[in-house]
Amino acid sequence: MSCNPAVGGIAKGHLVREVDALGGVMGEVADAVGIQFRLLNTSRGPAVWSPRAQMDKKLYRARMREVLEQEPNIRIKQAEVAALKIDAGRATGVTLRDAARSIRAP
Repeated sequence: MSCNPAVGGIAKGHLVREVDALGGVMGEVADAVGIQFRLLNTSRGPAVWSPRAQMDKKLYRARMREVLEQEPNIRIKQAEVAALKIDAGRATGVTLRDAARSIRAP
């Protein structure tokens, strides 16, 4: 989540709906941990009305991590990437800043 703990608005709200339509969970997690929900631009026409929710940043991070950890075939690693491994013009893995570890694509 960015430094602004809001999900929604005219631009970001459209993006969230697109992500959800493709099977993403950003909107679902936002609904679960939202602390304030508003409809923006209500003094204008319905074409520019836009929902926005303010999140609890710590809860959002924790809930999103829970959701991601339950997904099959996803491994969560937290480290700084130092370089990409490229084979035949295709990214096949990464080298982490901690040179003792690297990750290869399955």
